[in-house]
Amino acid sequence: MTNVIKAGVTLALLASSFLQAAQADDFSLGLTASWSSKLYRQVNENKNNLLFPNVDYESGRFWFHGLSTGYNLLQTPYDKIAVLGYYLPLSFKASDSHSWQMRQLKDRRSSLMTGLSYSHQSDTFGTFETVLATDALGNSNGLNWSNTWSYPVQLGALGLEPALGINWNNSKFNRYYYGISSGESARSGLKQYSPGDSWAPFAELSLNYSLTTSWNLYGGARYTFLPDEVKHSPMVAKDSLVTFWGGFSYSF
Repeated sequence: MTNVIKAGVTLALLASSFLQAAQADDFSLGLTASWSSKLYRQVNENKNNLLFPNVDYESGRFWFHGLSTGYNLLQTPYDKIAVLGYYLPLSFKASDSHSWQMRQLKDRRSSLMTGLSYSHQSDTFGTFETVLATDALGNSNGLNWSNTWSYPVQLGALGLEPALGINWNNSKFNRYYYGISSGESARSGLKQYSPGDSWAPFAELSLNYSLTTSWNLYGGARYTFLPDEVKHSPMVAKDSLVTFWGGFSYSF
């Protein structure tokens, strides 16, 4: 589920449909539910609940995992370089807030991120993955750089995958999702805020349980430490973010 939540912070991850091709090497369909703790001030946590179909598909160099899709430019038993795109669900709808001040701000929209990824898998040290992506829809025109180390452990039918990582966002990304412009400040009375670049470390645990050769249950949790550039925003409610997800899938 690491790929699913990466968007996210994630959350973790969401939906699409894809038809199974005759030459498919790996294909599964499932349903995922996710929940994230409150990020923006006086916005109900139930606004962060998501339920979505999940597709996991690989054929040759092409792959589709949750809300991300890509093509491997380099593919060896231990290393992969891919061009990819993924849905970033982070958003803010002013009308969802109970605060009059927050309702005077502009909406922040979710987006499509595109970029490059590199991953290295070691039997001894686990897997390292780095992804550099930019906002393809131009909502923030921002950059995100995600770095994750994970170590899968198989205990019979139960698979565990603890992970540690750190996300970097540039100032354009942070100003769009957490900043307050002079115009917004004048309307709302909130202090004008223009954050710079930021680093956000996180810890994650993913689980997968094989009920049969085809049916699987999965789930996980991520704890993200919000950096000063984010948690000092007048828009933001807390100094950390917790995400849980779970679901089931059927492999063909």
